[in-house]
Amino acid sequence: MTDAWSLYDQMIAQIPEDVLVRHVSMGAHHCLVEAECGTGVAALHRGGVRLRMERGWVGRPLRELATCAKSWDFEVASTGVAALNAWHNQLGRLDALGLIRDAESTDPFVFLAPIAARMAAEKNDGSRPRAVVVGHFPHLGAIAEHANVSVLERASRADTDLPDTACEYLLPDADLVVMTGMTLANKTMPRLLELSRGALTCVVGPSATICAPVFEAGVDLVAGSVVADAALAREVVTCGAPLHGSGALEHVLAATLCGRAALAR
Repeated sequence: MTDAWSLYDQMIAQIPEDVLVRHVSMGAHHCLVEAECGTGVAALHRGGVRLRMERGWVGRPLRELATCAKSWDFEVASTGVAALNAWHNQLGRLDALGLIRDAESTDPFVFLAPIAARMAAEKNDGSRPRAVVVGHFPHLGAIAEHANVSVLERASRADTDLPDTACEYLLPDADLVVMTGMTLANKTMPRLLELSRGALTCVVGPSATICAPVFEAGVDLVAGSVVADAALAREVVTCGAPLHGSGALEHVLAATLCGRAALAR
């Protein structure tokens, strides 16, 4: 197994040392970090140890705040992921990473359904593709029409949800893996990606960091977000409202060559 921290260290190292933090917010549902390079958000992940977020980040290096992504206090780590996204999730940088500007949909549970259908059509033994979804998401029905779907959830929300420890048993045999970007904050992403080497892998949600180290770690598709209206995003987060549907975010899709091939087939 490679060093589990290497993914974090590579993402942090790409942030220039002289980019400074301008504002940090932690709301009921999301974290927001504004920096000289742009604004980033992440879903607020609760759990882990209770260290609490340090105060006084304004004027300090964004790279230093991004190291909080390695914290075992998952709320603190969520803010660190938002700091990573303030640098990485900017349209100017994403064009060089395979941003798909002409995608018919950036909703993973729309564009993954035809991929699952093609996987099913390519099976010549009468079986169905195996899809594993890390995190409980709605709208899985379209994928389930073509694949056997297993949902892994640390806090079960449905009788059919499996505990997240089932990843060790299910992911090595999966054809399609979908995981929430919050797996970066809770430190499960490196192992999940290692187990998913044989699958088409997609990371989704506002926490998803879109950068070369993520693709190099084995991700094929990232359905994430960039902040389209920083002032609105700050207002929504500060008020404790969810960012989804607020108009503050622009949903984007980026892919490796393998991911692009899966979308185009």
